[in-house]
Amino acid sequence: MARFNTEIRRFDYPNSGLNQPEELGCFSLDINREFHDDNSQRKYFIKPSNYDDVRFDLTKGYEGMVKRDEFKDEQIDHLLKWINNHELGNMQTDFICRRGLLNRLMRTPYAKEDDWKFAVTLHKGTYYLCECPTDQSLATIKQMMGEKDEEMCGWGCKFEQYLTAIVKATIGSHTLVYSGEVDAVSTDGNFGEHYVEFKTMKHSALQRPGFKRYKLRNWWAQSVLVGVPEIVVGLRDDAGIVTKLQTYKTQDLPMMVGARSPAGVFRRGCDLYPAYKGLRIYFPA
Repeated sequence: MARFNTEIRRFDYPNSGLNQPEELGCFSLDINREFHDDNSQRKYFIKPSNYDDVRFDLTKGYEGMVKRDEFKDEQIDHLLKWINNHELGNMQTDFICRRGLLNRLMRTPYAKEDDWKFAVTLHKGTYYLCECPTDQSLATIKQMMGEKDEEMCGWGCKFEQYLTAIVKATIGSHTLVYSGEVDAVSTDGNFGEHYVEFKTMKHSALQRPGFKRYKLRNWWAQSVLVGVPEIVVGLRDDAGIVTKLQTYKTQDLPMMVGARSPAGVFRRGCDLYPAYKGLRIYFPA
């Protein structure tokens, strides 16, 4: 098992960063997580006239909700099925994986308490990466199985419905193809037709010290990887009622956590850019 030092100063060198991801296609997963090679789960975000006066009841339908098996690890099976369906088996790329794996790796310099384990297979010049469960991740899932925690997770799923995009990106001289679930498409605003990311949280969470330090970093990493320019946050009360929407531009998040620019090298604790550099740890020369 390979190990490496995650001290941020190790990655304090010039880096060309991540280019704008290019979407190659998409697929859908139905309520039973069955694969469909289409965009049937494509949803559109219709913006309310007043973001400060909404009412979305996240508890509706909870009793009949089909719950996802959090212990079932889907790995990259669906992504590989899509690649095979579209006869892209000989696609020239250095890495194939899911966005969640890249997101976790990008956060490593800032979330040292979170452990992870990856499995890597080299086949015909391409590295296939899968995330493996750890004792810590399994313990977290079990902890969330309490009745109230499980209901709150259901609230989040109620606010999100999924289409999966397949994108290709370049970091330095290396190419990656990966899949990432996207919540909806918006056709309004300054971005033209674009994906939006949905989040839901309590009103009071915005004032917590860790909101900018951890939440915004996580949101940025998740959104920038698939080129999502806008994040819509549903602010809820303890009863699961969303009463207000708040939006964030992905490109603004580095500045919000204290970075001086989104593409520079900054000090430890207020810097997002070294997360890009963390991806180079695994890359062969």
